[in-house]
Amino acid sequence: MKNYLVVLGLVFLIAVGFSFMVGAEYVKIEDRGYANPEALISAEELAEIIDRDDVVVVDNRGKIGYAAGHIPGAIKIEKSEMKASGGMRLSKENFEKLFSEKGIKNGDTIVVYDDHGDLYSAWLWWSAKIYGHEDVRMLDGGIDRWNALNYETKMFPDSLAESNYKAEALDESLLAHKEDVLAAIEEDNIIIQDTRAEAEHNGEKLLSGAGRKGRIPSSIWLEWDESLNEDHTFMTAEELQDLYTARGIIDDKEIITYCQSAVRSSHALFTLTQLLGYDDVENYDGSWVEWSNDESLPVK
Repeated sequence: MKNYLVVLGLVFLIAVGFSFMVGAEYVKIEDRGYANPEALISAEELAEIIDRDDVVVVDNRGKIGYAAGHIPGAIKIEKSEMKASGGMRLSKENFEKLFSEKGIKNGDTIVVYDDHGDLYSAWLWWSAKIYGHEDVRMLDGGIDRWNALNYETKMFPDSLAESNYKAEALDESLLAHKEDVLAAIEEDNIIIQDTRAEAEHNGEKLLSGAGRKGRIPSSIWLEWDESLNEDHTFMTAEELQDLYTARGIIDDKEIITYCQSAVRSSHALFTLTQLLGYDDVENYDGSWVEWSNDESLPVK
């Protein structure tokens, strides 16, 4: 218990410190030129709609972060709850079970946030989208932006009455399998984007769960968090387009994103499809964990 309280105190101090670090030069979402600005929600807008019955706020952090101070009314769904064995997506049945247990209904507006640049929020966003939930929005700047504006937080947990959530059939247009990636290596009209850290891409670092060092052949490296400002908000569309174009990741080709276990790559897919409006982007669910452990697949 003593160690728990110490960690809790450190999380609180970090959160407070970050609130002072967040810059004052905040560009409104609607002024950034995004293709789908409604995919994000500002802390200011969330504060206005948070009391609506059809708005469900989801805290995508761990137990300690949630207990240290979460947005009032926010339910907690940790990343681990959104993952099946091997780090892949939940089945349709298990996705329905999770959302039903958490009290999320089909017509709800889901607002999801974390404290890591919307990284884990992007996985929940992608998971909800592949099973047909229409209105999912990520909180721009996450809990850091919320705290920077001195909005209220609470420590006691929130929950909702259980629902009867029904998912739609899996949307394969947002999903890539290893067979798709293997075929893409030799295709000039398909780009494979590696969203991991540069040391992972170059084979200098191997994370737990991966079988081999290296990268998928022909993949282009652009780390997921290069799309973010220092305050964890997203860059403008013009800045993002310059970033991606400079790496040769352009909209006239199909794009497959991957990372270690498809979390960072779901963030990149969100950036490409929702903010830049790219038409054909798929997230490789198995990602490097699956690829590197299959000795029949090539590694560079």
